[in-house]
Parts: sequence; structure tokens; C-alpha cells
Amino acid sequence: MVDFLASLLRIVGMEDGGWDPYLESRKVLEDLNSLLKIRLPAQRFPDQEAARWRLGLLFYSHIVEIDSVYEVLANLLRYHLGVGYSPNPFYKYLSPKQQAAYAKRGLYPTEKIKIIKKLDQDFGLPIGELFEEFFQTKLRNPVAHSNYILTDKEFRCRKGTGAVGTYKLQLAEVDDAITKAKAFYSAFFGIEHASRTGLAKAYGGRAIPYDLHYKGLMEMLVDGDGLLCGFKVHWPNSSESVYRQGADKCEMTNMMLGKDLKVELFVGLYARTPGDFSPLVERESEPIYTPLADGSVPIWRQGY
Repeated sequence: MVDFLASLLRIVGMEDGGWDPYLESRKVLEDLNSLLKIRLPAQRFPDQEAARWRLGLLFYSHIVEIDSVYEVLANLLRYHLGVGYSPNPFYKYLSPKQQAAYAKRGLYPTEKIKIIKKLDQDFGLPIGELFEEFFQTKLRNPVAHSNYILTDKEFRCRKGTGAVGTYKLQLAEVDDAITKAKAFYSAFFGIEHASRTGLAKAYGGRAIPYDLHYKGLMEMLVDGDGLLCGFKVHWPNSSESVYRQGADKCEMTNMMLGKDLKVELFVGLYARTPGDFSPLVERESEPIYTPLADGSVPIWRQGY
């Protein structure tokens, strides 16, 4: 369960507010999308049609570079394959040469898509094929490197100097790629929102059995917008392991990313003379759980 929640919430550790590029990327896309829908001032944009194409290309270039989308998909596949969560879900699947290159330049979208395709083949769900609908290196690269020219009917690229390697795309093809990219990411954002809302409604404020050995109870944490924003594991020795995302910070208490980057929880002090209930509870003592968000104190029910 922790690996699933970590994949959905993109856990990277304790942070101050304002350090999540995913949120900024969404705001950029919303701004660009709004600009594409309004009539631009004619005195500032004499060629309205060309201006919209340029905004659309910026939209496309930005949208296919959002790291978090690739990471969430890769981590959810890893979760279903039993591999577990990692803040860098791709590194494990790189060759030693690729790992050395990664330290210098990171990964290109094409490399991430290739790994996602391998994972989805192992899982049996062709998620990676969706990228084939809109991701084109012939479109992404020249826009990312400001190496293209727009005409009335074509998108043209000069690869270097002279005419060697030049190519062109019809604007209808470019429009198709932009439209499908927009549809894919709109669906992704919508499903992510629905997942976090659904989990919050179904499990928010409830105590869910998490660890049958230590007798930990998990609580889904919900923000003011009704979205899942984290989780808390209540241990029977009154300790808590907490991860919570907020506008001002990401809280991570009694929890860490271990050496292998897996999420590890701390259970607090062990009992000196543990009983049969849990290694955290003294013999002939009652378990003590901290209150849930609504103030009620959870209990471990027989039959969990």
C-alpha cells in the first residue's frame, strides 16, 4: 500500500513549499491553454494564426517534458510488478553506460518511454503505446532547441547548417500531435484527480489495517479540497509515521527513503517485554494509538 501511495503522491522526501515542479508545469499549461483560447491583441500579434501555432508548439514542447507524468506511470507499473516505488523509477533499468550518462544529462523522454514500454510488456497493459499517438522526436527536438521554421502550410527543421538532414512536417500533422498530446495529458490529470478524490472519499479518516505483525493502522489524509494528500500510520505504542503534502511544505516524520530509495517507516520504541499483540506493546498492557483526524481513537479489531 505504501508503494502505491508513494507512486501516486510522488514522494521524494521532506520539503519546503514551492519545490514541486509538477504543480508549476500544470500552471504553465493552464496559462498557455488560456492564451490559445482567447483572441490576442491585433496590435501586438499581427499574425494571429502564426502566433497560435507558436503557442501550440510551446504547449507541446512543455507537455512532453513533464518528468512527473513519466515517473508516476513507471512507478505504478513497478508497483503492480512487485518491484516497488523509487523517486527515480528508471535508473534500475539503465545499463552501466546509461547510468553514467544519466548523472550528467538525465534521461530524454524517448528513453523514459522505452522503459515504460518494457514495464508494460511485463505487466500486460500497453500503456507505452499511447505515447506513439503524439510523441514525435521530429517535432519535440526542433521546438526544444529553437531550430524550426513555420510557413503557411509546413513545419520545417534545419538539422545543423546547409540542407543536409532538413525535413518538414505538414501543419495538419503537427496539429494532430498537439491535439492528441493535450488529450492524453488532460486524461492523465483527470484520472490522477479522480484517484485522489476517490481514495479520500472511500478511506479518508478511517483506520485501515496496515501491518499485521506490528499492528499498524493506516489513515488516509485529506486536504481542504477533498484530495488525498498523504497518509499516517498509527503504531500501537503511540508513535506515528506521517507523510503529508501541503501548500507550505511536505511533511515526512518517522519515515525515510532508504539506501535503495524505498520508503521505510519507523515504528518507534520496541517493548522491553513484548506480549503477543505486538513487539511494540508491553506484555499485559493495552495498545495506545494516536487519534485520527476527526479526534476519534482507532482500535485494532480482531479479524483484521
